[in-house]
Amino acid sequence: MSAMPVWTDLAAYRAAVAELAPLVRLADADATGVLRIVDGRGAWWDRVERLTDAAGVVVDEPQPAPAAAHERLRALDVPIVVARRRLRPDVVAALAPVPAAHIVIDAWGSPSEAAMLFRDAVGWARVLAGGPLEVLAHAATPSADTLALAAGSVGVTVTRALGGSGVGDVLTATVLGPRRVEVRIDSAESTIQVAYDDAEGRRLMPPKREVAERVALRRLRDAIIAGARPGDLAELAHDDGILGVE
Repeated sequence: MSAMPVWTDLAAYRAAVAELAPLVRLADADATGVLRIVDGRGAWWDRVERLTDAAGVVVDEPQPAPAAAHERLRALDVPIVVARRRLRPDVVAALAPVPAAHIVIDAWGSPSEAAMLFRDAVGWARVLAGGPLEVLAHAATPSADTLALAAGSVGVTVTRALGGSGVGDVLTATVLGPRRVEVRIDSAESTIQVAYDDAEGRRLMPPKREVAERVALRRLRDAIIAGARPGDLAELAHDDGILGVE
């Protein structure tokens, strides 16, 4: 198969295209039938809806979207991949299934990333609980938010605290059960560490070295070849919905 054309003005994705050659190649801005990258800042959903000539779309680090926007996006007939660096799909796919009795997630970061950090913390709760979540309670203060959630019989606590003004944030998730699982995401260092603890001791999952932009482009290309529709938008809609984004 010939290289799929990609248009983007984001430097990191242009570098990823060069690294993935000959699977993909850069295209002209006015080309049709190409893969397009949408910056997730602001009303990204409006920009996605206008890409009627795209063969596929990557939405990079989307800000939380309202339910009405997600409803409109569900009607689009184009494969869409969502790049969320705190919730990398290659890390999620490599997780070993673990029975959970309770899940505790703590996140800390600056106010500028607060909404996305909270949403991605909910995303990890969904992944580790193994399914959709329901909100049992929500408590908020000027500096912190706490959600009590449930997925069937599994209880989940998600806390997001605000502080600092620098770049980067930290998210930790702990699964309590027959086997303990710890996930730590440090966005400043661009690392995700996963550790398992049980009767056999502590084991670390090998880190993923591929940059998130390459992962997103490969997943979109694979979906188009397979004629598949990734579930990224449905997962994003779930996580945004838990926050009650208006």
